[in-house]
Amino acid sequence: MTEQTPLTSLLKSQIQATGPLTVPEFMTLALQHPEHGYYRQREAIGAAADFVTAPEISQVFGELVGLWLVQRWIDLGQPSRVLLLEFGPGKGTLMADALRAASAMPGFLTAVELVLVETNQTLRRVQADTLSAYSPRWIESLSAFEADAPVLVIGNEFIDVLPTAQFAVANGQWFERLVALDEAGGLAFVLGQPKTPVLPLLPKPEDGLFYEIMPSLPGFLKDLSSILSAHAGAALFIDYAHDGAAAGWSLQAIQNHEKVDPLAAVGEADLTTLVDFEAAGTFAAEVGLTAPAPVTQRDFLLVLGAWQRFEMLAESAPDDAPALLQSLQRLVGKAQMGNRFKAWTCHFPATLPAPAGFPTDTESGTGTSGASNA
Repeated sequence: MTEQTPLTSLLKSQIQATGPLTVPEFMTLALQHPEHGYYRQREAIGAAADFVTAPEISQVFGELVGLWLVQRWIDLGQPSRVLLLEFGPGKGTLMADALRAASAMPGFLTAVELVLVETNQTLRRVQADTLSAYSPRWIESLSAFEADAPVLVIGNEFIDVLPTAQFAVANGQWFERLVALDEAGGLAFVLGQPKTPVLPLLPKPEDGLFYEIMPSLPGFLKDLSSILSAHAGAALFIDYAHDGAAAGWSLQAIQNHEKVDPLAAVGEADLTTLVDFEAAGTFAAEVGLTAPAPVTQRDFLLVLGAWQRFEMLAESAPDDAPALLQSLQRLVGKAQMGNRFKAWTCHFPATLPAPAGFPTDTESGTGTSGASNA
């Protein structure tokens, strides 16, 4: 049973007037409706909110991202000016930890111009306070960004909120999952004729097959390629991801740290899907970017030194060591976030050195560390 929210009423009226919504249309309205969208005003991140992200779990996460950014800046030739762009900065915790760690590298902070892609006015105020020392500026979307210097890009749990179309095969043909009205007038998922123009990107239909694809991802990577190729640059994204190709449905809603029906409390619950980084790599290559295979968050963080950083923190604050270890295990534990989250990167030009934390052609991609049993 769905909760009657202001946005639920608007969606029902729209469906009655124009017919069922695609899942991407539903996600866009639920998350970004100018007045009632979940990401427009709500401060969703934190123990007292709807979900917690890696930067809030442990400072080690952001610190290692900061060191990764420094290494990429060095790979770019240590330019005297670099644009640092973050998608979905949340409370600014990740960026604050990253820049604090990066400050150990002479010249990096003086080179950085910080740009945050954020639509939520409430979070902008929080970010302004958290990151005041770095004089950030804000934009609403990538289309408002002008690359007039080398660019470094990060996004944690950003791609997984891009609208996702969902499909299933029946009687030898693809049908699309849509949001319609049931006999009682409530929101309901149904299968109908495909409306999202991505059929050429789907595999050959076989009965029983499910699939999902982000229709905006190719365009997003094309725009990203434009800014990275203007003066060179690199991007890092860490997200809840499929193990391989997206051969299933993964739409989920989170409210008060619990999974709920995606059609319940529309506009008042977070919506995400698993990211298909295999597809992202294909799309990136098509627009001229170099994109190594993704690695698990576990391998990425351990290769960058997560265990060593934990040991340093535990030595300086022995009483906090159990809590610090628990936080690290949440980030890298195989049964927790370690394997479910993936890190993915792309860069331009192809001649840039291989990115830190990702395997070269001669490496297996398996991280090694004293925390191997975490």
